[in-house]
Amino acid sequence: MIRFLIAMIFCIGTFGCAESPTSGSDTMNLSEQEVYATYEAINEALIKKDRATLERLFDKDLTFTHMSGKVQTRKEFLDEIMDGTLNYYKIETKSYDIQMQGDSLARMSVTHTLTAKVYSSSGALTMDADYTYEKRGDTWVRIGNR
Repeated sequence: MIRFLIAMIFCIGTFGCAESPTSGSDTMNLSEQEVYATYEAINEALIKKDRATLERLFDKDLTFTHMSGKVQTRKEFLDEIMDGTLNYYKIETKSYDIQMQGDSLARMSVTHTLTAKVYSSSGALTMDADYTYEKRGDTWVRIGNR
């Protein structure tokens, strides 16, 4: 039951802090490094409940779709993080791949293990997620959760 609840909440585009992920990290170009740094900044902000950072790094029109089919706006998702409905404690990145599409669009596939408390249930769940980032000025912004 715990795994189901966590999966239901986090399948929408979960976020993780890298600990020792496997990828071609030694060969990443500068843009790929910037995308990965944004991914890590989002993860840290989720754990710290840093709404200002999340609002800056999530597109205002970003939506989150749960396994149950429930769709949330960015505001609704962030409200649940801030009110303690969604609690991220640790997110360990297992592997990732970043594919650049020109100079200002990137797609990232990641496998990570989330340790979280959701609706009073706690546990850890390993899952895959896909994200799309767009460069706006000097900042990469998450514009999609696939």
